[in-house]
Amino acid sequence: MASARCGPSIREFLTYYVLVLLAAKRRTMPELVEEIDARSAENRAYRRNGALRVGTREMEGAIYSLADRGWVRLRPRGASWDITSAGRRARREIEQTFRGSSDSKQEAASKLIARLKEAPRGSYVLDVGTGEGFLARKLARRGFRVLGIDSGAFDYSKDSIERAREGMGSDNGRLELRRADVTELPCPHRGFDYIVSSQAVHCMKNQRKCLKAIHRLLKPGGRFLSLDFLVGLEGFLAHGFHCFLAMSREEWAQILPAIGFDDIHMYKVRNYLVVDARRPRSGGQTGAIASAAA
Repeated sequence: MASARCGPSIREFLTYYVLVLLAAKRRTMPELVEEIDARSAENRAYRRNGALRVGTREMEGAIYSLADRGWVRLRPRGASWDITSAGRRARREIEQTFRGSSDSKQEAASKLIARLKEAPRGSYVLDVGTGEGFLARKLARRGFRVLGIDSGAFDYSKDSIERAREGMGSDNGRLELRRADVTELPCPHRGFDYIVSSQAVHCMKNQRKCLKAIHRLLKPGGRFLSLDFLVGLEGFLAHGFHCFLAMSREEWAQILPAIGFDDIHMYKVRNYLVVDARRPRSGGQTGAIASAAA
C-alpha cells in the first residue's frame, strides 16, 4: 500500500476536493480517503504506489477545518458528512479563481533557464528524461553542451529519442541524444556542471534512487534543476490527479538534504514548481532551503 501523503500541499488540495466529493453525495471520512485513491488509480501506470493515498490525520484536519467554516456538516445520527449551501458557494468561488489558468510550462522553463544565466558558456549539462528534447534544445541554443537521455520506459516515450533526433535542427554539435537510464549512466570525467529535468521526476519509478544517481553524476559544486508539476490545488486544477506523481515542496525539502544536496531553492511558477539544488563542493552542507513564487 502507498504511503500516506501529508503536508500543506495536500491539505490545500483537500480543502477543495472534499467539497467536490460531498457535493456528489454524503460520505464518511474513510469513504473520502478511498474515493481519492480510486480516482487517482491511473497514476499506478507510472509507479505502483502512484495513486494518491491521504492519511487519516490529514483527512480529519481537512474535514474539521471545513466544518469550522460552515462548509460541511456531520449528518445527525451518523458518521457521514454533507456539504452545506455555503460550501457549494465556496467550491464555485475556488473554481472561478483558477478558471482559465493556462499551462505555464514555457514560463517555468524560462525560470529554470534564468537560474543558469551566470553559467559559463560551454558548461556540460545532462538533461534527464529529455523526451523529445524540449529543454535540451533550449539549452543547446544558449551555448551549453548538452547530453539528453531518456530510458523510454513508457509507451508514450519509447520512441522519444528518435523523434527528438528528427527535430534537432542545427545545434552546432552541442546536443547529443542517447537512450539511457540515469541510474546506470557512467560519470564523465569531473562530472556534469549541471543536471536538469523537465517533467521527468514525477515519472521515475524510484525517485530516490534516480536523485541519488543525479547527485553522483554532478561535479562538486554542480547544480540540479528540476521543472515539474506543482503538487496542490493549483496543480490539480491544471493537470488533474497526474500532478500527485510529482513531489511536493515539503517532500523536496526532506529528500534533497537527505541525499546530500544543499543551497536549495524552490520557485512556484503558477501550476509548476522549479527546484534548484547544489551538490556541495566539500562534505559540509548548509541545509538552507528557500522558497519563492515567480
